[in-house]
Amino acid sequence: MTQLDREKLNRFHIALMVFNTQSGIVLFTLPRITAHYFGTNGWLMLLPMFLLVTLNIMLISAVYRMGRGKSVFDILGASLPRLLLVPLYVLLWGLFSMIGCLVVKQYALIYQMLIFPTTSDMVLKVFVDVLVFLYVAKGIYTVSKANVIFSFLLLLQIPLAFFFLDEFDLVRLTPFLLQEGTDMKEGFIRLYGAYMGYELTLFLFPYAENNKRWLKHVHLGNGITMFIYLLVTFLAYGFFGHKALIHSSFPILDMYAYLHFPFIERIQNFLFSLFLFSIMHTGAMYYWSGQAVMSRVLPRIPWKMIVVLSMVATACVGMIPKSLIEVEAWFRYLTIAQIGFSFGFPLLLLLLLLVQRRFKKHA
Repeated sequence: MTQLDREKLNRFHIALMVFNTQSGIVLFTLPRITAHYFGTNGWLMLLPMFLLVTLNIMLISAVYRMGRGKSVFDILGASLPRLLLVPLYVLLWGLFSMIGCLVVKQYALIYQMLIFPTTSDMVLKVFVDVLVFLYVAKGIYTVSKANVIFSFLLLLQIPLAFFFLDEFDLVRLTPFLLQEGTDMKEGFIRLYGAYMGYELTLFLFPYAENNKRWLKHVHLGNGITMFIYLLVTFLAYGFFGHKALIHSSFPILDMYAYLHFPFIERIQNFLFSLFLFSIMHTGAMYYWSGQAVMSRVLPRIPWKMIVVLSMVATACVGMIPKSLIEVEAWFRYLTIAQIGFSFGFPLLLLLLLLVQRRFKKHA
């Protein structure tokens, strides 16, 4: 009996996996993004983005229901020739692996800037890459269980919101709605990118319970992310005001700097270090998804070796961007590609399932 037969991913674990894959470094820049692109009370734009993501998750749920839990690879393989599948899988491998690489690269650059300015960002990145590999090499089941601890370590920071209430002023929110923004189209891309990560549940079909109830927990994970995003951005708007947020690179770190505890200095560095767990999980999920598709192209190579090769290949490419601005520019293009995948891939699968169903009726 294989591990797949013995064990299925817990629904609650899936919810936390979705949450921790979505959240990350973007949390520290989200107030600035909303203020810059949407202007006054830009934090409200998180709600329509959440609804759009919810519709996308419903699309993924429709694939699972119509395919009766079949793997996305089985659905594709039943209708498309290998001549088309190989380039599609290689393209998806490159997309997922590069996102995993840049997630780590971005964290390494910020960590270097805050704590180790004399250390090379590539040294820090390699250190995190090793942790990511050790994490993902344990397999998706162990990853899902370890992530429970990682998620709770991050969620334990929620009570810190009470420390900012004394400096919170509703006047800073202003009565105006979405004024003084710069580019709503660009803001949509950046803001939707903050929710990305849920689409990787497409590759969890064979590992989830053999019923539809686990799909509700994908919505739960997305809901937790929205709650955290709303809390953080709302507090930042009332703490700084939207004009000050525009000129703050990392508003949440600036807010953390106002916290003072007798037992620790520079608590913002400590709290930012805790986000290493989120970076590890996000990077691991994208590298795991990358190897899942590449294993279909190279079935004889062990999946752990594919992860290693993916990390080495993307690390070489990841040496090109030298600054956070360059990394954010790369992320923009990858986000556009990821948005296309998150909507286009489920629609393709639904179309193939409809065609397969029609052929069965006429057979």
